Amino acid sequence: MGWSIRRAVAADADRIGEITVAGWRHAYRGIVDDERLDALDAGEIAEVRRAAIAAPEPMAVFVAEDEQGRVQGYCIVGPPREPEPSDDGAAVLYTLYLDPAVIGTGAGGALHDAGVAHLAAAGFARATLWVYTANTGAQSFYAHRGWRVDGEPYQGPGWSAPATRWALDLR
Repeated sequence: MGWSIRRAVAADADRIGEITVAGWRHAYRGIVDDERLDALDAGEIAEVRRAAIAAPEPMAVFVAEDEQGRVQGYCIVGPPREPEPSDDGAAVLYTLYLDPAVIGTGAGGALHDAGVAHLAAAGFARATLWVYTANTGAQSFYAHRGWRVDGEPYQGPGWSAPATRWALDLR
């Protein structure tokens, strides 16, 4: 299957909300409480994603379109929201979600590569992301692309489960 990767526009936000809900329910069942997964609201998520789409550079939202032009996945990358001294200004891969029906088709890798290339072109030397520690599928995906574990598992306030930070050198 061929994938087209492009920058998201505001009109993509509703589909992105749907993908987020489907992605969370697929990837996090058994990791995140069912009550939280069942309460996810695609409309609320779409509003948050609209703000990310409208954010200034170097924040960026990319979408993967299938051959019929339907958005089937997305990723969000950008500067850290709250820099930590140990981050040295590292960029962040905030989210990467696919419609579960297209997992394993190359859409995730294409989105990942577009996001990482954007961060490198923006001048970042390093990127970080957080993965739920129990999400072995995501860990394998990122490890295959050169990411490495960058710290011990941590569960921040309001987090659904422990997560581990991963890092990637962009230069």
